[in-house]
Amino acid sequence: MRRLSIALLILLAALLITQAAFSLQWPIAHDEAPLFYEAFLMQSEGRIPYRDIFDFQMPGSYLAYYLLGLFSSFSAFRIRILDLLILAALILITFQAMRRFGKTPALAAGILFGLKYLQGGPSLSLQREYLLLVFIALSLLIGMRDSLTPKHRLSLGILFGLSAVIKPHAALGLLPFLLFDIADIRQRLNISLPKVAWTSLLPAAIGFLIPVSIVTIWLALTGALTPFLTIALNYWPLYSQINGQMEITPTAERISFLLNQIWRLGGSGLWLIPAAFGIYINQNKQTYLISSLALCYAIYPALSGQFFPYHYIPFVYIIILLASLIFSFQPSAFSFQLFALILLLFLIRPSQTFIRQLQGKPIATASDRAEEITRFLEENLEAGETVQPLDWTGGALLAMLETRTPIATPYVFDFYFYHHISNPYIQSLRANFMNELQTSSPRYIIEVTSIDKPWVSGENTTREFPELRAFLNEYYSVTIQKDDYIIYELNDRP
Repeated sequence: MRRLSIALLILLAALLITQAAFSLQWPIAHDEAPLFYEAFLMQSEGRIPYRDIFDFQMPGSYLAYYLLGLFSSFSAFRIRILDLLILAALILITFQAMRRFGKTPALAAGILFGLKYLQGGPSLSLQREYLLLVFIALSLLIGMRDSLTPKHRLSLGILFGLSAVIKPHAALGLLPFLLFDIADIRQRLNISLPKVAWTSLLPAAIGFLIPVSIVTIWLALTGALTPFLTIALNYWPLYSQINGQMEITPTAERISFLLNQIWRLGGSGLWLIPAAFGIYINQNKQTYLISSLALCYAIYPALSGQFFPYHYIPFVYIIILLASLIFSFQPSAFSFQLFALILLLFLIRPSQTFIRQLQGKPIATASDRAEEITRFLEENLEAGETVQPLDWTGGALLAMLETRTPIATPYVFDFYFYHHISNPYIQSLRANFMNELQTSSPRYIIEVTSIDKPWVSGENTTREFPELRAFLNEYYSVTIQKDDYIIYELNDRP
């Protein structure tokens, strides 16, 4: 069994290296394009999120992509290198954290997750849940021990504070560490529960508040704190009603929808089988701690209520750690291990992106559209002129990033304007957008109309924006019209 497992890991490692090499050809895709474009605006124009860029992401997301943009100069190839470096760091940290279970399970954990991550293709690449995995992996390296010291608790607080400034509900993973720590202190020192809780919670809370406070101070000093709070209080509740199918979930159906989605586990439920075998043959405190983290991150997508595939990245990572424990060689569990290994071969299959590359097919249609728009901007846009995209992840922002094109308004996306249209806040966004657009009068306006452009549907949504249409009809002419995008040009330019 040991030789079979090692041979399997060697083959999987070869597959991982091969797919990683092919991933260097991946274009900037999906959420990467708008996030990198916003980072470009921060670097080139000194724009501050919330104050000069309207978006609803957490401040840590901007910082992460700002640094990635800084190190990559927004080159797709360099971004892919950074992506693989992060993956390599994750595998190394994971290996060190899981070594207590043996070198083979530790190696398996990193290889299996690497394959699962690359299986997602460009659309899953460098998602924010993936970036905060570095902090989760470090928390396992620090916190997966028999007893914690105040330094460990402080470090765990800092790590989950860093996670929270990227995605607030990522801090959920701190709870198992604290609960296990409290139980350990109570057992060892036999002191009162309030004192135990104080001993455990105080250093963790201090650590957690350090990155949160730094980000808050930065927002306040740059004049972005009030706009951030305005977005958080007014837009977040609306966005949280949009589910993974880009539909508005009516309030009366909300609980039913959440319960129906939670048990699906983002299509990763089969991983529970090898994970259960891993727990069975490794019944100890550390295994139970990882299992508790898996439960937390299974609940994690429900806190946003959207259940997009990337929301399950932390859960998949943790459940793979448990599944890797089947590589702990137990002669008495031979049949369990053999069955789990066969199941792993089914779960870790080559990604569709990798297969398309082998077949010589395009990786993403939006990138082809972006290439056409890029060529147009390179040939026609003059220095100092601005462009306004009417898009989200359809390629316009990628083209603007490639050509380093400045934006006309603070509104990088347009999907805000088409959901909850009766809400006064959305109406104010529409009015402000039109004021900004009329003031800036961009040379070109690029509207992506493709079917792969995310549109919100359901109650209180629309695809109409009469004021925008009237503005375009009066001041702009269509210069390019394709099946999937339109480029409008300003009339009577000086």
